[in-house]
Amino acid sequence: MKNLIRQGDCLFIPIQESELHEYQRERMKRDENGTIMLGESTGHAHRVADLAEAEVLKIDGFRESEIYVRVGPNGVSIIHEEHKTVQLRPNTFYKLHVAKEYDYLSNLSRPVRD
Repeated sequence: MKNLIRQGDCLFIPIQESELHEYQRERMKRDENGTIMLGESTGHAHRVADLAEAEVLKIDGFRESEIYVRVGPNGVSIIHEEHKTVQLRPNTFYKLHVAKEYDYLSNLSRPVRD
């Protein structure tokens, strides 16, 4: 099993950057302020504590965005106002998975909202 790291509704999954398709790499945009995910309800954010140690990369999609974190040689802390700080491992590339909830009445799944 991979070393998965969870912080609230965010699950950081280590992957090889080479697993990405070329079109994904071409569409990636760096988030300049290190925000991984912003809570719609609270305005709190999952974010990189030190931008010198990691970068957040996003690919805007039709329904959902793809979010990745590339961590440098010193590792990095991920902080959030309501969750315990977590540490991402050095020299690791992470894909973010956002927890989903299923609404049986509408027969739809949707991301969990902070």
